[in-house]
Amino acid sequence: METPRTGLAAILFSALLKPLLFLAARSSAPRYAGERVVPGLERTVTVHWDDYGVPRVRAEGERDLFIAQGYLHAHERLWQMDMNRRFLSGRLAEIFGSFPVPWRELSVQFRACRSADFDYFVRLLGIRRSAEVAFERSPEDDRERLRAYCEGVNRYIEDNLKRLPWEFRLLRYEPEPWSPVDTLTIAKGFALLLSTALFSRLNMIAIARRLGDQNEIFSALRPRSAAAPAVVAAAWDGAARAWTFTGAILGDLAAGHGSNAWAVSGKRSATGKAILANDPHLRMTLPSVWYLMGLRAGPAGQPVSYDVWGASIPGAPCIHIGHNRRIAWGVTAALCDDVELYRERLHRLDPELYLTPTGWERMERREEVVRVRGAAPLRKIVRSTRHGPVLSDFSEAASSTEVLSLRWTAHEASQELAAVYHVNRAEDWPAFLRALSHHGAPTLNYLFADIDGNIGYSLAGKVPLRAAAPPLLPLEGWRKENDWLGYAPFEELPRLFNPPEGIIASANHPIADASYPRYLSHFFEPPYRIERIRRVLAEKRELSPDDCAALQLDVVSLHARELLAALRPDLEAAAARRQGEGELARLLLGWDGSCTVDSVPAAIFHALHQKLMAALLLPVLGEELMPAYLEVFNQCLLPLGDILKDPESPWFRRVSRTTLVSRCLREVHDEMVFSLGPELDRWRWGRIHTLTLDHPLSRVAALKPLLSIGPSPAPGDGVTVNLGFYRHSNPYRQVVGASLRFIVELDSPPRFRYVLPSGQSGHWLSPHYRDQHPLWAQGRLLSDSGTEARASAHRVLTLSPEPLEEDRRRP
Repeated sequence: METPRTGLAAILFSALLKPLLFLAARSSAPRYAGERVVPGLERTVTVHWDDYGVPRVRAEGERDLFIAQGYLHAHERLWQMDMNRRFLSGRLAEIFGSFPVPWRELSVQFRACRSADFDYFVRLLGIRRSAEVAFERSPEDDRERLRAYCEGVNRYIEDNLKRLPWEFRLLRYEPEPWSPVDTLTIAKGFALLLSTALFSRLNMIAIARRLGDQNEIFSALRPRSAAAPAVVAAAWDGAARAWTFTGAILGDLAAGHGSNAWAVSGKRSATGKAILANDPHLRMTLPSVWYLMGLRAGPAGQPVSYDVWGASIPGAPCIHIGHNRRIAWGVTAALCDDVELYRERLHRLDPELYLTPTGWERMERREEVVRVRGAAPLRKIVRSTRHGPVLSDFSEAASSTEVLSLRWTAHEASQELAAVYHVNRAEDWPAFLRALSHHGAPTLNYLFADIDGNIGYSLAGKVPLRAAAPPLLPLEGWRKENDWLGYAPFEELPRLFNPPEGIIASANHPIADASYPRYLSHFFEPPYRIERIRRVLAEKRELSPDDCAALQLDVVSLHARELLAALRPDLEAAAARRQGEGELARLLLGWDGSCTVDSVPAAIFHALHQKLMAALLLPVLGEELMPAYLEVFNQCLLPLGDILKDPESPWFRRVSRTTLVSRCLREVHDEMVFSLGPELDRWRWGRIHTLTLDHPLSRVAALKPLLSIGPSPAPGDGVTVNLGFYRHSNPYRQVVGASLRFIVELDSPPRFRYVLPSGQSGHWLSPHYRDQHPLWAQGRLLSDSGTEARASAHRVLTLSPEPLEEDRRRP
């Protein structure tokens, strides 16, 4: 879809569109009370809604429960579900034609990528094909749960074809039936969203190609834990050509995702009950990534077989983060190195043959037909080697002598939803671990707490076994020693249970110390969040849920403190001057690193850091590569920090660090005066660091005021506990943050608090489209409002089975 014209035409367009949109949205708005007949149900299911639209679902059997869950997901999030399956199946162009994909927050390079190009790229990655294989190899009981869930989604679609969500009518199409493969495609898609290894490797290829033999510079820019290659010039030239689109796309998808989670044992808790806190850091979407709900199954008068509350993913059954009656669990991205790029040597006479350790083999080929609305379909051949898809085929300028292939753990058949289901039902630590053994990709850190005061941690997912820690550049695919040796046994992955200190915390940092015998990753987050979390948790002998809630809102940047301490001599030299730079330097010298929305030094620091990075990198990387290197910002933070902390670094041979800091301060001063005015008290962090929650169709100018939430001042930065991540290609607009705040105290029954950044519903006119946002922005949590006792008595939805034939005949 094109952005509408500006001026009078846009005003007229808006005036006509708004009432039409209102009518379409009103007719499809969700209904929270009454009775619905849902064929396929065996017995009646009741749904109690609380004041924030969180349902508590009660069914007598699990099959009915999952039918109801699918029905309710479609009831609130059908268009979101359809977009996600199209996004991850490579089918956006069927709806949006040849126009760019409709996500405003994506980078300039990504927005220039046509929907059809993006669809081809996703099909090349093979996410949906992996989901198809996973379903074929799933046990029958897992298939039955998936089929039940899909039956609920499809019953909703069938019953509401004349009152579909307004997005379907605006874009003039109907959703297809939902299938188990659609669900598994969304589950597999998280492996793409939570992995930065592929993007980082493609980035390093492009940088190595530009820098040539300048090993000293390349070594300085690589992730701190990664070894430098002996000869940078050996980087395959053709691999770099694939970077143009793939690097832009992957950087956009993976940038900033992380999470915080910590567990406090009963010995460290103020009440003697274990506490678990989790705030997953994901793209700030509208509607939210998560849909909160309670699910309970069991015949009346008998013990329940399934009773869980928490955050579900629209499009998939079960609860992904939450608690049952005995345990609670939270999740963070483990960021293990889950990909390998291989150079594949082609036969000089037949480019379909590639060299392997045992001789020449022929590539597998399949045709992908990307259908494009209003245009001819795009037909592409996808080739694969023994390692995986030929990624360099995405580039039209591929080499004739070598290609680049991808091996990725997400291509393996795995049982992620089986893991989630068994976690939902686990009652103790051994059962929890057995459940996690099913998980494949992405690698995740699971934190655990139970009603007996125990806490635990386990890594879950496939960790490749390698002969040695790999370099960042592609390996020679024809050498056997470069092949993976399988996957680490689940029993040998890092785990921890009831440590003496009574606290376990995870913030995407290195999982194990140097004593752990296996290579895990080069791509962990910097240590600033985990260090801040540990310091705050260690300050009190006894911790309460209120303490955990306060920590989730902490905005002290240890990175800012560390860097300003290193630059102190340069700032003191600048502070001695009377010009504008002197006043800025004095403010920074007196700042405690707290990135509140009202902080003037926070705004100055981040603008200064932006200028310093550009001054260092632009001459070396150029205007194309510099933004790409900074896109997954937290991976380049430590290398650039090491450069900035050393005034004798070779990077300051031409211009001293003191001169560079002084010059950048002057530039910050001039920029702030130009954009915010000369009054210093107007240079507040929240004026330039803002958050806007955008619906995917907010790019239509007439719709943006109706659909979007914000902009609003945003605290924190990319390394604070209360994450306020922004891309340095588009400063300072927050794009990743706490997609959910969740705290549970393992009492009997568990007491929990939560908040979403927007609301439960994806429907614009629903009262629950944005009702949690003020609470989220103020740092407030909702307490126990998901329970039936707090549910509004007048908002009960009954899902009934189809009447039997004899019942229909009765008068």
